[in-house]
Amino acid sequence: LAPLGLPVTVVDDGSRDATASVARRGGAVVLEHGRPRGKGAALRSGLSWLLAARCPPWILFMDGDGQHLPSEAPRFLEAMAGGDDCLLGSRMAEAGLFPRHRLNSNRVSSLVVRVLSGQGVPDSQCGFRAFRTDLLRRMTLVSEGFDVETEMLLKALRMGARWRVVPVSAVYAGERSHYRTVADTLRIALAMVRHGLA
Repeated sequence: LAPLGLPVTVVDDGSRDATASVARRGGAVVLEHGRPRGKGAALRSGLSWLLAARCPPWILFMDGDGQHLPSEAPRFLEAMAGGDDCLLGSRMAEAGLFPRHRLNSNRVSSLVVRVLSGQGVPDSQCGFRAFRTDLLRRMTLVSEGFDVETEMLLKALRMGARWRVVPVSAVYAGERSHYRTVADTLRIALAMVRHGLA
């Protein structure tokens, strides 16, 4: 993202590899957790730091597991010129590339979001997304794990956020994921009900 002129903040959630040093060499601001605390905790740490600083009108989110292509970031930058409040990446045009268990999990999650919000978000679990900063300032996120994306989405929809889909690639080529299909899908579904009905 640095070649695009975008400031980058990386949250290293207690990794044991060279994530932090590589990110710093690439020009990113790096926030480190001394031990793994979960995706939600990492996202909240990053947001806390960004929102306390002089922050641009938008924040673009990407997962760090290799399943998003930085080369597709300009699609979001172009869409930011519109009147939307959040831009949601969708990999559903390439649903055939998903491992079956991940596709089924995503379909269940997206269905529950649709039932709770009345809005047809096609890919509720895509971590490649962008939100207006002023919308994020109005949220109080509490999730620690993978359910953070669901919490963020449902709270945005409940606030009447205008959203649109940005097509992105489905990248599944053996990347290691910490997502536990049954346990995390159940956690996300329960979080949807909790945040959707709160």
